[in-house]
Amino acid sequence: MSILANQMSAADTAVEALTIPTGRRTTFNINAGNTGADIATMTLYAASREAVGVTGLAVTNGGASYVAIPDVTLEGGGGTGATATARMIADSVTLVDAGTGYAVGDALSVAVPDQTAAVIIVTDVDGAGAIQAAELTSGGDYGVLPDSPAPVTGGLGSGATFVLTFAVLSLTLTNPGKGFSEAPTVSFSGGAAAATATIDIVLEPRHIFEHAVALNPGGIIYRTALILGPGDRLYAQADTDTVALTAWGISALI
Repeated sequence: MSILANQMSAADTAVEALTIPTGRRTTFNINAGNTGADIATMTLYAASREAVGVTGLAVTNGGASYVAIPDVTLEGGGGTGATATARMIADSVTLVDAGTGYAVGDALSVAVPDQTAAVIIVTDVDGAGAIQAAELTSGGDYGVLPDSPAPVTGGLGSGATFVLTFAVLSLTLTNPGKGFSEAPTVSFSGGAAAATATIDIVLEPRHIFEHAVALNPGGIIYRTALILGPGDRLYAQADTDTVALTAWGISALI
């Protein structure tokens, strides 16, 4: 058989440039050229697509006014098994019970074991120290949300409770999954939150053809008679998106 594959690299991400059919070994030729104006560093290696999983998650919109932690779904991209959970930050507080004995300036914490507590500052009290107004000054970091209404600790008084709402602060990858050829789509079970995923090799590559080779602007490397095994994929990873990889003349080995 003969295959011509052309692929441009993506900065700091393993890009699949070539797929070898299962059941046979193959030989092929490659060249890689730097189309940019700066030096590019590239690694070229072979691995099974099963070794490609999600390696990064970034929240692009935290949403607002969540009262529960939304479920996170990663789907698409040709892979399976990737999972993640959301961590939340308080974005508003509403006073429910004013309590007694508080003073202006008291710092109140909405504590949950093993979580970073949100902090509320008392800004106004009546003559009995009942809270009349308070301000959220730190949203905390919660993988488990407090009760609602939530009791608080700290300050000079007692008995105050608040209802909090939350936004998505970050995502925790719980399983990278496997078999991805492109990054999966990240979605949430409710609200306006949004996030993106990145993928990369999460297992040791099976074989490295070129390791951190430097390509000058306009520079090209050429390799011939390289061999991949059944089901292997050829990946390029560069520190810029200016590396163009071409593979051609592939022939099956019986």
